[in-house]
Amino acid sequence: MASTRASRLLAVGLLITVLVLAMLIQAQPLPQITVDEVVNNSDIHEDKEVHVRGIVVEGSISESGLMFVLGGIEHEITIDVSGISVPEGLVEGSTVVVQGKFRTTADGWEIDATQVQTGCPSKYESES
Repeated sequence: MASTRASRLLAVGLLITVLVLAMLIQAQPLPQITVDEVVNNSDIHEDKEVHVRGIVVEGSISESGLMFVLGGIEHEITIDVSGISVPEGLVEGSTVVVQGKFRTTADGWEIDATQVQTGCPSKYESES
């Protein structure tokens, strides 16, 4: 009886180990790339989840706050944040990281954002 219980515990332990390893293998984070890298390789990234870093273009945040433009050195991507809550640190001229689905529209490139990360501005302000 003890050997059956031990073998059942061993089987359950192995099953849990395999499930945890499978979850870790699947949960690989997306590499962070620039606006220019995404657009220059649009054929690879189109209709896929991307993790993009860029600068919020001056004057690009819509009045509703649901759209803005993320700029690189050569290219820009419109960001649709209508489906998520936008962090308070989203200001024009700041560097942000956006995660979402990259796609083409009639007006150019767009990302339907699932997450927007901003830096903490107080960390970089000088003490006066």
